[in-house]
Amino acid sequence: MPSLDDVRTTLEAARHGYLSTASADAEPHLQPVVFQVVEDSIYIAIDEKPKTTLRLRRLTNIESNPRFALLVDRYDDDWNQLWWILLRGPADVLWPSEWDQHEASQAIAALRAKYRQYETMGLEERPLLKLMPDRVTRWSASGNY
Repeated sequence: MPSLDDVRTTLEAARHGYLSTASADAEPHLQPVVFQVVEDSIYIAIDEKPKTTLRLRRLTNIESNPRFALLVDRYDDDWNQLWWILLRGPADVLWPSEWDQHEASQAIAALRAKYRQYETMGLEERPLLKLMPDRVTRWSASGNY
């Protein structure tokens, strides 16, 4: 079975993915997200785009049912170019009041380096999602990722 290290370069270059969570009563929720790999985890910021609350479904789902799936893929009309990576495992919601400052600073810096939109956002005052994949599945039409 592949590991996070086997797909790290592809994930670092990928611009977005689809995060799947489920509530305590198994109600599924799918959300497009941007992310960054830092060491053995994947971080997703809760950014400043308009939201009615910070108690977002993806956060409350993870707090009650910490398993996630993250799908990152490439579609092309030339089907020889198709690939996907599916990561699964436990996740955690990191609230600013509970942060390990080194971990949070490293994650936020990595997210800002990848997405210029984050450069002016106050990510330090918002929660982060930390995904800790323990299962990696991948597929490619060409064998390249």
